[in-house]
Amino acid sequence: MNTSLYNQLLADIQAYIKSQFQLLKVQSVEQTSQLLGLIIALFAITAIVVVGLIFLAIALAAWLEQWLPMWASYLVIAGGMGLIALGVYWGRRLWFVRPIEKHLSEVIMDSPAPLKQQKQAIENQSAMQRELLERDIATVQRDWAQVQQLFALLREIISPKKEV
Repeated sequence: MNTSLYNQLLADIQAYIKSQFQLLKVQSVEQTSQLLGLIIALFAITAIVVVGLIFLAIALAAWLEQWLPMWASYLVIAGGMGLIALGVYWGRRLWFVRPIEKHLSEVIMDSPAPLKQQKQAIENQSAMQRELLERDIATVQRDWAQVQQLFALLREIISPKKEV
């Protein structure tokens, strides 16, 4: 048997495994950065909206003080906020959960262009290495079958024949 063939097969296996690990690293960095970006953006937007709502509530309460006592105007605003909170709670699946699920699935399943190109190049390289592995394995299997045939022939030649 040819040892260089086995060395080539081993080198191809190593290259294939390295490219698979490289692809895994690229995908994990890509998805992690997108998820962290999404989380940071959601926190920032939430903070801005909350601060804006607080100022809006104070402004509305001050405007209502023209017709109502101060405690009543703040009570009206608090009741309105409670109704809004109840509506948000009832619509949370439609307004928040489903869009977040959709966006997260896009982040996890899809890639931005630069990393996508890099990932595609690694996948192409991996496919070529897989083809080389399959070719090398087929060659080794064919050689092994020939060796087995040779051993079978040698057994026939060497084994003593019984006379009847």
